[in-house]
Amino acid sequence: MCQSIILSKNGTTTVSYCQHCGNCYIWHQTFLLTFDAQQYSCFWNVIKEKMGVEEFFRFPDGIARIVLNTPVREIIFTFTHEEWIDFTKSMNEGFYMRQIHEMIHPN
Repeated sequence: MCQSIILSKNGTTTVSYCQHCGNCYIWHQTFLLTFDAQQYSCFWNVIKEKMGVEEFFRFPDGIARIVLNTPVREIIFTFTHEEWIDFTKSMNEGFYMRQIHEMIHPN
């Protein structure tokens, strides 16, 4: 695992970045996602498309959650409303903070 800097932290979501390898990491409770810069941008674009048109489903525990499908049919992420807000805010901040970091610290 790389030595990364934190770009954004909101609630249980943290976005970090390693300048040496260029990977972005999204830490959220029990999962960790790793993306290169292009993958992160693509993932962020998918997330932005869901914002404002979210559908929340009531789960068996009575809590409403948004469902985020992945390319792997068997892996689906879910977020409560508050987690979704934190997740999208961290993704957005992380996207722009990485760009700023790269301008300040070019390779």
